[in-house]
Amino acid sequence: MILRNGIFMHNLIDIFTYKVYNEKLLSHRDLWKMKYAMTVMWYEVIKFVALLALFIILNKTYEFLLCISILFSIRIFSGGLHFESNFACFVSSAVFFCIIILYLPLLFTVSTGVGIVLMLISTSVVSIYSPMPSPNRPVISKKRRQTLKYLSVFFTLAWIFILYKFIHDHTFFEYGIWTISVQAFQLIIGKE
Repeated sequence: MILRNGIFMHNLIDIFTYKVYNEKLLSHRDLWKMKYAMTVMWYEVIKFVALLALFIILNKTYEFLLCISILFSIRIFSGGLHFESNFACFVSSAVFFCIIILYLPLLFTVSTGVGIVLMLISTSVVSIYSPMPSPNRPVISKKRRQTLKYLSVFFTLAWIFILYKFIHDHTFFEYGIWTISVQAFQLIIGKE
């Protein structure tokens, strides 16, 4: 019932939104924002569960959890590529994590020096190209845009510090480096 295009959940969101509307608890604009946020959160939960199931099957659960933690804390402020459909978003996310977890570590070994170069480039890209918000939620305010940029850079640097200081398993270190690098790369792709 829930999986049939999310109709059941949309009905619950619509019912809740209508109830808030009838009680005049929010303005029309805030009501639209609330409904949009609830819908986005619903699809993000579905995407997370499906991706988690995939990486459980592939026996890469911890790797996925590390990568999604890094990605989420940076991407929430920096933005990135956005797609018209939820299915396209899911497929691109699956490809993103498969590249980082399954392919890049097999193709390239990241030494400390290479990691430093990748992180310098990635931090520069994040500071130049972020934020890249969704067209459905543009950032109009210059102050807000600057705040998002600072937070993007802060979380990028925080993860770099964590990777170099606390992650002693080289494989997990590489997953972190690749996550930050590929996130920065998609900011470049999205700006062109």
